[in-house]
Amino acid sequence: MEHNPNVQPVRRRLESEQADPPQSEISMSVVTDDTRFFSTRRRPTLYAVNENKNVWCCNINVEPILFLVTCGFGLSATNSSLFTYWARCVEIAQEHKDLAHNATSTCASIANYNGTLQDDVEKDIANTKIYLQIMGTIPTLIVSPLIGNWSDRNGRKPPLLFSLFGLVVNNFLTLSATLTYESINVYCWFFLSELIQGLFGGGATTFATLLAIVTDDCRHKLKPGSSTVPFRVGLSSFIQSIGMLSGTLIVSILAVPAIISVERHALSYVKCAFIQTGLSLIALIYGIFFVRETHFPKREDFSYNQFNDNEEVDEEELPPKPTGIRQFTVYLESVFGVLTVRRPGWTRLCLCVSLAFVFIEFLSFDPALLLLLVKRLPFAWNDKMFSYFTVIRQLVSTLGMVLCPLLLTFCHWLGKDSLLIIAALASSAATSFLTAFATKTEHIFYTCAFGLIMGGMQPAYRSFLPRMVAKEETARLLTVVSIIISFSPILSSLIFNNIFNMSLTWWAGFAFFVSGCFQTTVFIGQIVIHILMRPQWKLDKQLRERRLDESDSRDDADFRPLPDAEQRSISNTAVDSDSGSRREI
Repeated sequence: MEHNPNVQPVRRRLESEQADPPQSEISMSVVTDDTRFFSTRRRPTLYAVNENKNVWCCNINVEPILFLVTCGFGLSATNSSLFTYWARCVEIAQEHKDLAHNATSTCASIANYNGTLQDDVEKDIANTKIYLQIMGTIPTLIVSPLIGNWSDRNGRKPPLLFSLFGLVVNNFLTLSATLTYESINVYCWFFLSELIQGLFGGGATTFATLLAIVTDDCRHKLKPGSSTVPFRVGLSSFIQSIGMLSGTLIVSILAVPAIISVERHALSYVKCAFIQTGLSLIALIYGIFFVRETHFPKREDFSYNQFNDNEEVDEEELPPKPTGIRQFTVYLESVFGVLTVRRPGWTRLCLCVSLAFVFIEFLSFDPALLLLLVKRLPFAWNDKMFSYFTVIRQLVSTLGMVLCPLLLTFCHWLGKDSLLIIAALASSAATSFLTAFATKTEHIFYTCAFGLIMGGMQPAYRSFLPRMVAKEETARLLTVVSIIISFSPILSSLIFNNIFNMSLTWWAGFAFFVSGCFQTTVFIGQIVIHILMRPQWKLDKQLRERRLDESDSRDDADFRPLPDAEQRSISNTAVDSDSGSRREI
């Protein structure tokens, strides 16, 4: 075998690192079978590449895409609900013989119509939404684990481009619906768009991949013992909120009340859908040419390092690659295995329960149901009024995303992000109860005040959850979150839409009262999680202080580094399933 001059330097460096292991940049690591194998059998031809070399660094990475995508979602969240209400009203009115000749005029002033048309429209939308959610969620549940596993094994950029392409196709189908609703039932386009978007992972997977890249960029900020929301995480949440606000603002600017002009009213939906499609296309082009990769599995972990082609590897050391159904089950195990890894104390339990609380919180949130409520008397809002309300609520929430984490930096409490989640959950419950008992338009607008605290929930959760896992588990954890976000609308529609239909004649806000009860349960549960995690946070804080003291003492002549087992994060150390003790690499 020819002598490779690159082998000896790499071998000497690996031997020196094994003799005096450096402190890991990633403070939250777990032991896997692959890492155990490579750490116990050191090979002379193992290549390790430094990620920090020859990598273009810039503070801006996926933030422009995050803004463009969320701006499109802001357009979709408001425009799609308003357009669906208008299109179905026209289509249902055309089916009535006495309304077919003036269907658009009747829908323009539907709140003042004495018939049952409004009840028929709202029941139709509430019932059909259940099947739309199922159509989009089932393929998302299948594809999301594959994308999350793909992201952790091969990098973030390819999955991001894949999901962005699906988003472009979905928006194009929405644009087609706005152009043909008078001749083609809009549900045909909506069912097709939900199916295609689900096959590409859905919007939740797009956000999960974007946030995984952001988390990679600020992983060094997620230090053990610190519960402060990193600036990059807070900034991404702020950009996301600004994007949603901008999209809603565009809808409010373009919206024209139907009572003024039916033609301009219908054209406003087309304009919003066209802008939405253009934004997603720009995001895809930007992702192709300007987004840089942040996760290099083959460079960051022994299990992904490359062997020299001249080195003979025993066949028993490489397990056979699974195929077919077994390959799919392996993907599922790798994704949901993040939830089964043993962790010290109550960390694993708190992680699983926190994800359950995320599910309940998203289960209780349905802006489309709010539209059905405010379209009725005594509110009788038009599109302009609803878009104004959405803009104000988004603006207050955006301020909360910035102010809440900023104010917490002046405090020295343990679990700041957890405390922010608790306050946001309390505000969310109060919003639901106030909406349920509202009798005037002013009462609905009062709920915007709670958005100042509720805005801190997103950055708090994005800081709270990744601290419990390692960097190589980040995308899989966010994939689980995206699956939860994708699945919760199905149950939300089944529960709250049916409650809305049943209580429509005697208390239209009863569904929001039930939602407030759900959110109160989550609020109490988060308090319990905070109490259970405090001992772990105290240990992590002590470990962090010890590391700082050790760093200050490195220049001393008598300095001796601590054993590697004491330099690791306590609350994020994997626990061996056989011995129950902490394992380190």
